[in-house]
Amino acid sequence: MHKFKKARLIKSKAAKGNYIMYYVWDVQKNDLVRKRLYIPKKYKSDEEELAFAKDRIKEINKLLVEGYHIDRKKVSRDIGENENTSTQTIFSVREAVNRFIEIKKAKKLYKRGIGFYSNTLERFLNWLEGRGVDNVWVGELDYQLIQEYFFYLLSHRKNSAKTYNNTLGVLKTFYNLCLKQEWVEGKNPFDKIEKLPNNYGSKNKPFTDKQIADIKEYTLENDPYLWKIICFVYYSFMRPSEIRRLKVQDIDLEKDLIWVSGETSKTKKRDVLPIVPGLKRVILEMNLENYSSDDYLFSANQAPSSIKMGENYTGKHFRKVKDHFEFGSDYTLYGFKHTAVVNWYQKEKDIRKIQKMCRHSSMLMTERYLKSLGLLDDKNAVSELPEI
Repeated sequence: MHKFKKARLIKSKAAKGNYIMYYVWDVQKNDLVRKRLYIPKKYKSDEEELAFAKDRIKEINKLLVEGYHIDRKKVSRDIGENENTSTQTIFSVREAVNRFIEIKKAKKLYKRGIGFYSNTLERFLNWLEGRGVDNVWVGELDYQLIQEYFFYLLSHRKNSAKTYNNTLGVLKTFYNLCLKQEWVEGKNPFDKIEKLPNNYGSKNKPFTDKQIADIKEYTLENDPYLWKIICFVYYSFMRPSEIRRLKVQDIDLEKDLIWVSGETSKTKKRDVLPIVPGLKRVILEMNLENYSSDDYLFSANQAPSSIKMGENYTGKHFRKVKDHFEFGSDYTLYGFKHTAVVNWYQKEKDIRKIQKMCRHSSMLMTERYLKSLGLLDDKNAVSELPEI
């Protein structure tokens, strides 16, 4: 039988108010540790507080007598510290990661999204395992340990700023879910880690008019189906991954609209995009009326099909274009969206329209995006500033 001290009500004048205090055995510390359970604020009167405390003290003492204790390596259970349950599972970091991934899968993230989370967290777990701490309680991930990991990413793995910041984003998201699920309490220790300065947008460079003309001529002659995909990226501002998931039923030629479902969109939000004349000509050539409304718009068969185009199809086909013109790695198929943004901004300079078309959640995101493309530096406007 593990040692313990029974729960009792403590009257307190501190900001958090009255609380229940008890001592439970901690295997790793080989000692009793004090626990506090504050009375929820919803209990206003002394009578309500007392009734809550009486019931909860009875539950806690019953669990202590039954042998409940803290053993993080065995991921055992501890006395509950929230108002809804009497027990709280204490997860090791590895257990918490596994549950995090299952929750993300339940939200039906795309395979690449799940893979990104899994791979990033697995690298973190492997690093913790090398120090023998991958099975400690997730709440023991302190700032010092986290600092060491991010120093390791820079000094040993030589992470770029983008990779470093992406890792930080995943780990912040992971710990935020731990807080939301009440597996831990307090603040997110990953919030103290600052992002590295990043040359946002250094990849997916926009193409020049000359490059586009050359690509069009070459592609129409050697891979005309790829040109259709390029037109969708350019005219609709959609990501190649989203275009793969488009179906015939998403194309409304009567209203000249593309309906982007939440399942298709990377943002998980339903959107609608206009079909401009240049794109409509391409769509009409596809003779969509001859296919089922549930068929995917693009497939490896180069026609609408019940089987969507593979993830690597566009990359594989566009690689031949890159090799032919000897483009560097910073030129990609997605660069045609950036090309469209540059061309449109230079013509209209309407940031709000671009924000809507790009489906950015804020104007700040659009401004950052435009700056990364070398825009938002209207020198002519500045040169007209009156002299003083």
